[in-house]
Amino acid sequence: MTRIKPFIIRLLFIAVPLLLLYFYAQMAFEANRQKEHPTDAGLGIAILLVFILIVLFIGFLVDFIKNLRRKQYKIAGFDFCLLLLFTIPVIYIGCLMTSRECFCGWLIDTIDFAR
Repeated sequence: MTRIKPFIIRLLFIAVPLLLLYFYAQMAFEANRQKEHPTDAGLGIAILLVFILIVLFIGFLVDFIKNLRRKQYKIAGFDFCLLLLFTIPVIYIGCLMTSRECFCGWLIDTIDFAR
């Protein structure tokens, strides 16, 4: 039970903001479809997603450092996996907004190849 509780808490910290963003996006897209002159609602949703991912990244980074200091290495390992999971989309979007030089070109080509 000691390993399941931190997993469920972290899962809720991830799922609740992303589900709220999903429902907000559905409402925004539906309202945008009903307008006479639709606007670009997707860009605002993408910016909110990046903001949520950055806040989650900072929160899990603080939790990761805290668990390392307490010598709770199993929970810290789970936090490290979540940090990697949040880093990939943020770096990918950042690379799409900048140039394809060096690392960004390799990352974009790898993700595009996986599709």
